[in-house]
Amino acid sequence: MKRVIAMLLTGAMVMSLAACGSTDTTSAETADTKETASQSTAAAQNTDSTGAADGEVVEITVQSWQYALGNYKGFSEDSELTQAIADEFNATHPGIHATVTIMRQEDHYNALKVDFAAGSAPDVIGIAPGADLEQYKSQLAPMADYASAEWGENWQDQFTDASFTTITLSGDEIYAFPSAMSASGTIWYNNKLMTENGVAAFPATWEELTQAAQTLRGAKQIPLMFGGKDNWQNYDMFIAILATVNKDLCNDVFSLDAEWTESDVVKAFSYYQKLFTDGIVQDGALSTTIYNEGYSQWKDDDGNSTIPMIFNGSWDLGSLKAENSFYENFSSNDIKVATLPSIEGKEGAVLTAPDVAWGINAASPNQEAAWEFVKWMCYDMQQSVVDGLGFFSVLKEAPSPTVDLTADYKAAYDTISAAAASDQTVGFRSSFYTKINDELFDQLQLLGTGAATPEEAAAAMAEAAAGISK
Repeated sequence: MKRVIAMLLTGAMVMSLAACGSTDTTSAETADTKETASQSTAAAQNTDSTGAADGEVVEITVQSWQYALGNYKGFSEDSELTQAIADEFNATHPGIHATVTIMRQEDHYNALKVDFAAGSAPDVIGIAPGADLEQYKSQLAPMADYASAEWGENWQDQFTDASFTTITLSGDEIYAFPSAMSASGTIWYNNKLMTENGVAAFPATWEELTQAAQTLRGAKQIPLMFGGKDNWQNYDMFIAILATVNKDLCNDVFSLDAEWTESDVVKAFSYYQKLFTDGIVQDGALSTTIYNEGYSQWKDDDGNSTIPMIFNGSWDLGSLKAENSFYENFSSNDIKVATLPSIEGKEGAVLTAPDVAWGINAASPNQEAAWEFVKWMCYDMQQSVVDGLGFFSVLKEAPSPTVDLTADYKAAYDTISAAAASDQTVGFRSSFYTKINDELFDQLQLLGTGAATPEEAAAAMAEAAAGISK
């Protein structure tokens, strides 16, 4: 696994908005498609590999959320991004015409519920691996046969193990293909602000983190900015803590192969609660969303940073690109990245997982053409993934970035990649089971307010897990 992750991380990791879609709903399509005859055996029978008759253009629809498409080739605005994706796919796939639609993540999933019921769901669907994929997999087409036909029976050897961790948890089929990865569970810090307010070096241990928080509070500074109102921030924090305490147990409880009442789980709940009782996170953390309440203080539009630390992930690497108008001002703060401080001598863990995958509507009459889009996003476009500085590659033989990186970008990237290449990593950012996710969020909120003890939280999680059939 260490070798696999190290190879994975030869691609660049950068900014995208974690678990937060754009406020706009836009669609784009291009009319400039060319008629062509396939050169395959199917062409001899007047059909191409998509099943279209000779000269016919197959129309497919693609729907996802902004985050899923990343910062493709430097485009970040929804309309520009969508148009660029559609234009390039259509230009390189004569015989297929894709209409791409992106929207807020919650709107995307709400639309899917209605469209699947009405029989009008898109041909290609952006889907988050894990619980969301589990919810929709009965309406998605199995994809392993497409991959075998494309790359041979050993096709999975071309992809990193971590990129399929949350896709293969159910163990019965491949219902989606990942196109991009990220790493989370890290702390980013304004080293200039830290040192100016009495913290000479980033804390190496949890005890030092507690002391640093008190020092910063004494200097009238916010300590660690944490979006405690966001489910994904809570999951990232707890999983990082539990994986630091006991990585193997972390894997086992989330896959329901161990009991949530294990002593190390209780210990992890205790450390999560210490974030609040020991004043490590800011006051009012449970009512704070990281976007944009937290980020507006971490970095405003002019690159001004007014908080010393923020719980963050690899998606923020994009803020260290030289072409950003705010970069010079922001980088003057000496921005750095670290893993969680060690807990009882154990090094902080990071979370590496696919952020987005692509599925094919099982009821689509154009599944072959839909597969061409999935393959394009998840395999053909991996150089653009790493060069677009939106995610990092799902391929073992990941392409290296062909764009220039700033010194502080590279330093942050090296820190994250070294941590992800270590033994202290897990391949998921939430549970495979919606019931576990819902109960975990509730219990973490109760811990944060002091309304539950770590033992009570563990017992509640065990009860939730007991009602799930694997």
